[in-house]
Amino acid sequence: MLDFIRMLDKTLPQQTVRYLNQVLGGEAVRMARGRSTAQLPYFLQETYEVLPGELLGQPIMLACVKGHRPLAAQQVDQHVQRLRELLHAPVIIALPEIAPGERKQLIAHGVAFVVPDRQLFAPQMGMILTERFGAEPRREQELFSPATQALLIWFLNHHPVTETWHPFDEAAALGYAGMTATRAIRELLQFNLFELEVRGRAKYLKLNSTRRELWQRAKSHLRTPVLRTLWTYEKRIVQVTGARWAGESALAQLTMLSEPHQQTVALTAEAEQRAKQAGILFEPREIADGIAVQVWRYEPCMRAKEKTVDPLSLWLSLRDIRDDRIQMALDELETKTAIAERP
Repeated sequence: MLDFIRMLDKTLPQQTVRYLNQVLGGEAVRMARGRSTAQLPYFLQETYEVLPGELLGQPIMLACVKGHRPLAAQQVDQHVQRLRELLHAPVIIALPEIAPGERKQLIAHGVAFVVPDRQLFAPQMGMILTERFGAEPRREQELFSPATQALLIWFLNHHPVTETWHPFDEAAALGYAGMTATRAIRELLQFNLFELEVRGRAKYLKLNSTRRELWQRAKSHLRTPVLRTLWTYEKRIVQVTGARWAGESALAQLTMLSEPHQQTVALTAEAEQRAKQAGILFEPREIADGIAVQVWRYEPCMRAKEKTVDPLSLWLSLRDIRDDRIQMALDELETKTAIAERP
């Protein structure tokens, strides 16, 4: 039975949306009030607060469990099927807490669910992310969360290696909550990239290696910042607030690589929405003579005065391209940036 540790409070929908946007980047989730759920059967209205919205541009229904009530995994599965039939959209169940055994049952039934700050399981949408489960031993993950990666990239771009680092300051500047900074500290310590220094109630990180060594040890745990790529004919896209040159366009500005035929810019999901509101139209597939628009998992303008994305994130976005020209330019970029020690 799904016996929750604490009652669902009125903020579970907000907590869920915040968490999904945090791990998927920008405004990956957008909730709306366009579709009424008043016609749902009474037992479903009593059990869930159902909210319509979009996840990465795809329609979804977020069903947030109400109250402190036990539910069997099979029962939740039946509810999801009924909701899907009535609302004609994929359904994700939001839970405030879940025990490991009950989690396994939901996964076995193929139920898409999310526990804010702990897990997202939606294999039908290609999304599976595990962060932590109470006191259960945490398995070593392969990749940092996008927020942790953004904070580490900021550190490599800006912070003197000889000083202790308080990630909470940068988390706020990058738009992340304090809980995100706490999780980032835990992830960075898990991979032995920093040492923890506690001053009263404050937690600081201390680097006992060079910038080059930190980058080399962290690379295998860093992902591409690109969440998805769209295309547009609108040249106004480069003027959208927060847009930066990316891809081969940025690489050509930072190295000896020749200018590419197709321009590429990067922006956040929030900036993408602003562009749409300004009348800029996007295509999901590549178009001839169009501009490629990368939607990033985190802020692409780590360096406010620069017109390109930061060099380290750029390197991560292109490292899997099997093109000798690109790889040679990436070697040049990495030599000039990742190993440069800041006083």
